Amino acid sequence: MPKIKFDEIETKVSEIPGIYEIYTNSGIPLKVGIGKNIKERLLQHRSSRQSALKLKPGGCFDNPNDVKSKKSILAKHLYYDESITDDFDLKSESGRRAFLASVCCIDFKYTGTKADARQLETIRQREVSWRYIGKVEKR
Repeated sequence: MPKIKFDEIETKVSEIPGIYEIYTNSGIPLKVGIGKNIKERLLQHRSSRQSALKLKPGGCFDNPNDVKSKKSILAKHLYYDESITDDFDLKSESGRRAFLASVCCIDFKYTGTKADARQLETIRQREVSWRYIGKVEKR
């Protein structure tokens, strides 16, 4: 799989189904995911929009279960991860964007269909100890 930086998505990723893996530059596996349009999906992660983190009625931002992620579950994982970095404010959109741009890279592979990507994702979820998989938790 080709390894790229987040600022290379527009020029190096196509709008077709695929699987992606996000790592820190030091090799920590953060997230594996899929998209029917992998370029669009990666751009959603990169934008890490604060406005897409929606508080449930009566909820509190201190509790990850009270927050829904409308565009990027990665944004929610990062928002609640206080242990991965001291150099970036991951509670802010700009901090998450800077973290992804400076500290992370992406491996990706195109697949024929989203179903093919899902199959590969299931395999990769078993093979690698991903930091962000399943339910979002405070770290």
